[in-house]
Parts: sequence; structure tokens; C-alpha cells
Amino acid sequence: AIEKDLWATGTVNEEYLKSLNALFSNFPRLRATEPATLSIPHLVTSLKTGSEASQEAALDALFLLRQAWSACPAEVSRAQSIAAADAIPLLQYLIQSGPPRFQEKAEFLLQCLPGTLVVIIKRGNNMKQSVGNPSVYCKLTLGNTPPRQTKVVSTGPNPEFDESFSWSFESPPKGQKLHISCKNKSKMGK
Repeated sequence: AIEKDLWATGTVNEEYLKSLNALFSNFPRLRATEPATLSIPHLVTSLKTGSEASQEAALDALFLLRQAWSACPAEVSRAQSIAAADAIPLLQYLIQSGPPRFQEKAEFLLQCLPGTLVVIIKRGNNMKQSVGNPSVYCKLTLGNTPPRQTKVVSTGPNPEFDESFSWSFESPPKGQKLHISCKNKSKMGK
């Protein structure tokens, strides 16, 4: 009933959020239901536009949902984590600028959400000139993933690449390093 009212009114207030938290706390099996999943966009909206009390209640509800992901069917936890991934920028903001009581839950949620890393290679600056125009490219390696590379460009010491690369993750990669190297095709120099 609460979920239907949320969809009908398009607004979330503190009372709805407190009711959701009470339901999720007292009836853990509700966390793995479709209405729980459908409530996540409303929780994200509350994090974005709600009062501090609404933000806290939304954060608590997301935290309760997250606690159930290990016991939920895989398709439910995946659907919920993908829906909650829209909150990533908001969680980052709350960690940096939100009240201290928000930070631990926001940090925990952020460590569990899927996302995408996008790297844009714009240009090379002051590349060493070999005889004639160098043919250069950039090679990107992230952790144990296969390396990727830009197109080969021959335009002098400041080549323009304007290429983007993305990696999708089920959960944030921990301890992986991104290596970017620019190389001269003819000499294989960095």
C-alpha cells in the first residue's frame, strides 16, 4: 500500500520513509520483494531532494535493503543494487559533506554498489618527436583485464585522441590500478 501511494503521489515524505524502515526492520522477508525494489528510486530521490530527516530515513532504508542482499535471490539483489547505483554521486557527496552520522552508512553502501569507470583520453602533450611525425597510441590496463588501446595518431607532439573506455563492475574494484602509457608506434618508446 505504501509503495502504491508512493507511485501515485510521486512524493516521498519522512512518514513514508519511517514506515518503510519499520516494515523492513520488522519483516526482513519484505526486503526481497518487488515493491521493495520499486521503492529504491524513491529512496534515491529522497537522498537528493529531501530534508535531512528524510535523507537519514532513506539512507537507513537503503542500508536495511543492502543487509538482505546476501540472503536474497541473486536476481533480486542484482536488481536492487543496480537501482541503488543511481545514488552513488549522492552517497559520495554525503561522505564528503553530509552530517557525520550519515558517513558510515553512506561509505558502506558505496562499497557495495555496481558502477562503471569511464576514462577519456583527450590528447598527449609534448610527446617526444622522432624523425618525422611520430605515430603514437595510448595503452590502458586496469588490474587483470585485457589491455585496451587508442587508435594510432600521427599529428606531431600533441596528438588528439578523444577516445573513451569504460569498465563495468558488479561492485567497486578494490586494489586495482589503472595504468595509462603513451607509446611511439615506430620505436615502441613510452
